[in-house]
Amino acid sequence: MIDNIISIFKEQAREHKLIKAFYYNRSYEKGSGKDRYPLFWLEDPLTGRNENNLFTNSANFCVLFVPQDNVNTEYYQNLAFSIGLNIIERIKKSGNANGISILPNWSYTTLRHYYDDDAAGCRFTVSFNLLNLQNLCLIDEKFDKNKAFENESFMPSINLNPKNGCEIFVNKLPDFDLKTKK
Repeated sequence: MIDNIISIFKEQAREHKLIKAFYYNRSYEKGSGKDRYPLFWLEDPLTGRNENNLFTNSANFCVLFVPQDNVNTEYYQNLAFSIGLNIIERIKKSGNANGISILPNWSYTTLRHYYDDDAAGCRFTVSFNLLNLQNLCLIDEKFDKNKAFENESFMPSINLNPKNGCEIFVNKLPDFDLKTKK
């Protein structure tokens, strides 16, 4: 389902004539200086909850530009809002094909001097519904009643009867004899 959500937004961003890049990543990765603008940034994490086999999800995404010196920031905020609105409406329009239903309570925030790239644009928060795509007929195939967890030792074993009566501890911190006084 997560892949489905990402691919829906990625497809819309890829097909929009003005968007040059798509990212799905954590917010703190924005503004790294290696991004192509105008960009569409789908923020990780996506959130959701289940209500009677209907997933209600929430996603945040930004449409960002790097303003040119001779154009005011409001121009880019307005353009970013328009692009975000285009994408939301296109997802709503094609919702039946994708199994997604955008809820009418989405919101936006304008952005200026955003992150290190000094970007401008809009950040959107969109809530949407998706059906539970889990095939309930195959649930029992995902479980094994006879399965047991393996007992692993996370600490290396120490040979208590080493060859030549000597054991070398390769995982032990060295013991330094540092002089602290003259």
